[in-house]
Amino acid sequence: MMEVPQFVNREKEKRELKAVLTGRPNFIYFVYGPINCGKTTLLIKVFEELSEEYVPFYINFRWRQVSSMEDLIEVLFEVKYDEEKKAVKEFIKNVLKETLKTGGKALEKFKGIPISEGLFDILFGKAKKVENVFRYLESVFEEIKNEGYQPVLVLDEMQTVKELINASGKPILAGLFNFFIGMTKEKHLCHVLCATSDCNFIENVYRNARLEGRAEYLLVDDLGKEDAFKVYSAFGFKNKELVWDYIGGKLGDMVKLFERKKRGYEEKEALERMFRDQVSKLRDFLEAVSEGEAGDIEIKEVKEALQKVKEGKIRCEEISRKVRLFLIQENILFYNP
Repeated sequence: MMEVPQFVNREKEKRELKAVLTGRPNFIYFVYGPINCGKTTLLIKVFEELSEEYVPFYINFRWRQVSSMEDLIEVLFEVKYDEEKKAVKEFIKNVLKETLKTGGKALEKFKGIPISEGLFDILFGKAKKVENVFRYLESVFEEIKNEGYQPVLVLDEMQTVKELINASGKPILAGLFNFFIGMTKEKHLCHVLCATSDCNFIENVYRNARLEGRAEYLLVDDLGKEDAFKVYSAFGFKNKELVWDYIGGKLGDMVKLFERKKRGYEEKEALERMFRDQVSKLRDFLEAVSEGEAGDIEIKEVKEALQKVKEGKIRCEEISRKVRLFLIQENILFYNP
């Protein structure tokens, strides 16, 4: 039985990302697209193909509850408990030597910003101040550049910091993204890529952190029909038109269908089961809305909105803002900002 293809298509998106990374850091880049469309896989592939001069720091916020500054610092940093106390310059030099010579996948080299136990305690300790975090990060990126490498900060599914922003107000958000602006547009030290499927979050950040002229977007969308059919062939799907009718260009659903076929289901049977699963989830969702679990969202408004999207893409103003934001938040709809 064949294995799941490791990477498919995305040549256009790869070229765009490489063009960004091989140039001087100038903008914060939001890498966005529908849920399970392959954003993280694309990033990994791009970094695997770049030269060793790039030093990516990959911070995955998925499944992490970030509701305080302490939570954010724990996610950002990978404390090196067995390191001696060193100045930033010497510490970074040694970490680069040790890590780059070991090889391995690009985004597995650094799971967080490296820092020694002693330095972590000195800089942050009990008073985990934002300015200390930013000052240290800037020093790290400067020393990496001085050693002849290009740092890249990759923040995956960063929308989980919404709780922190909601708890602390706009200053945290503005401070964080103003720091990113300093690292990209002003000092050109570090590329910053923020990957997310939550486009409401992108718009909130763009507006509240005043990112006009300082941020750009890279869309990683579901595959079009021609590209999807090529991937179907890689998965060994036989009735491509039938598969397209059920799941279209969603990579996550292709993997799900592939796994069900491995378990012995016929293609049509597997697709029908997947469809019934989605219908059941949608029914449960509508039942929860009708019973008031969604606050003041009216079930009639939700049904009317879903009726409008049955025929395909629509403009956002065709659905009330309250209902639109709710459906996007629940991953029922995808919004392209």
